[in-house]
Amino acid sequence: MPPAPPAPYQAPHLAPAGEGGYVPGYQVNPNPPGSGKRRGLKIFGIAVASLVGVVAIIYFAGVFVFMGRFFPHTSILDMDISGMTPDEVHEMLDGVLGDYTFKVEGHGLDLTLAAKDMGMTLDSQAIADNLLSQMDPWAWPYEVFQNHDDTQDLVSTFEETALADTIQAAVDAVNSKGQAPKNASLAFDDAAQAFKIEPEEEGNTLLADVVLDQVTKGTVNFAPKVKLTDAVLAKPSVTEDDPALAAAREQANTYMDGALTLTMAGKEVLAIDKEAIAEQVKVADDLTVSFDATPLVSMVQEKVNAMDTVGATRTYTRPDGKKFTVKGGDYGWITDSQATAEKVKEALEAGEGGTIEIVMKQNAATAPDEHGRDFGSRYIDVDLKKQHATLFDEDGKVLWESDIVSGLPKDGRDTPEGTYYIKTNDGKSVLRGYKPDGTKDYETEVEYWMPFKDNSIGFHDAGWQAKFGGKWYKEHGSHGCVNLPPDKAKELHEVLEVGDVVVVHK
Repeated sequence: MPPAPPAPYQAPHLAPAGEGGYVPGYQVNPNPPGSGKRRGLKIFGIAVASLVGVVAIIYFAGVFVFMGRFFPHTSILDMDISGMTPDEVHEMLDGVLGDYTFKVEGHGLDLTLAAKDMGMTLDSQAIADNLLSQMDPWAWPYEVFQNHDDTQDLVSTFEETALADTIQAAVDAVNSKGQAPKNASLAFDDAAQAFKIEPEEEGNTLLADVVLDQVTKGTVNFAPKVKLTDAVLAKPSVTEDDPALAAAREQANTYMDGALTLTMAGKEVLAIDKEAIAEQVKVADDLTVSFDATPLVSMVQEKVNAMDTVGATRTYTRPDGKKFTVKGGDYGWITDSQATAEKVKEALEAGEGGTIEIVMKQNAATAPDEHGRDFGSRYIDVDLKKQHATLFDEDGKVLWESDIVSGLPKDGRDTPEGTYYIKTNDGKSVLRGYKPDGTKDYETEVEYWMPFKDNSIGFHDAGWQAKFGGKWYKEHGSHGCVNLPPDKAKELHEVLEVGDVVVVHK
């Protein structure tokens, strides 16, 4: 495209300039370009500054006001405290405390309390000041449009003893009619002959300390009612699924294996069964298991002591059918109760029962029957009334017999009654007797000496006796021994055994 032609020349326009002559027209233009825009900005700035100033005045005025008063829409205990000062709130709260009552309900407890009943106090001035201090007056433009319920910050204090005593009395009244909970425990099962777990049992008694805690927390903010929760109920502290209880059961049952029987000559005379052992198994509150064998051991020792038969009364029937009762003598069982008790204690504590033969210091032939007889069929029967002695064998048959002369029935020379046993059977011996003053009374040599009471009373040959049997002994009796014809003494010596039982009776 061809270039545009140059503009035509125009001469400068001259305007009058007064007395000074003329000046160019552009130098005297009254509305220079942009002057209106600047003026508008200035006016706007002044307006904004004025507005900010007003807002600042209003804001700081609000800050000043709410430094000493509560925000609008503020309440406590459903009472409006909007715009109040702390002093005004303080006076209001003092009035509230005097009228405050509350109810405690639940789990059988129905109690109405007043502030005075619980020694309730309220530092209302401190509370009011504290509530105000929690407000942020610098945020008042936002906070004045919010709702403020400060009830949760209203904290009272209690005279603990007064309230605790009141609660304890109320709880005691409820508990007196209630059922306390029962912990799961161990019990001996007779059918199973072992310990088993008895389940826990729930109760409905209350825990005073928990009730007190819930009342304190529930009324500290002036709540009108405290509804007790299940937490106030006393609960079993041990339940049936407690592993410690299961372990206790296992340990307790180990002692059941200690059941044992005691025998005398193979015959059962005493038993300690599982039930007796179970009575001595104790489970502590911490579920530790202990076993005290002492009562059982003492019982065994006492009963074993009573099983001694030396000197006891025995009733027996002779092979010819006649019945006799005799007492005394040195034959019979002598138990070692101490040694037996030690064996029993060891078995019980180890849980290793079974059969324990009673330890003896002296044995008899058999365990005593219901009549006290503890000697066998083989024995020598000395009948003082009939003045006759008979040796019966193991089958009850007569092995030897003879008329006798027993002790003179006066001056203490009677042949002693009782159950004895032959001490020796050595043959020849010299017998000596002494008077009460210690001087020798007699000295006699015999061919056959078979003592049964110590070494002082026994069977022996007595060739000096003119006759045997009948009533001869009443005038010609011995010093206590059983006199025999020499031939009969020889026969007895040949069949008699050391240890053979001798029963002397009338």
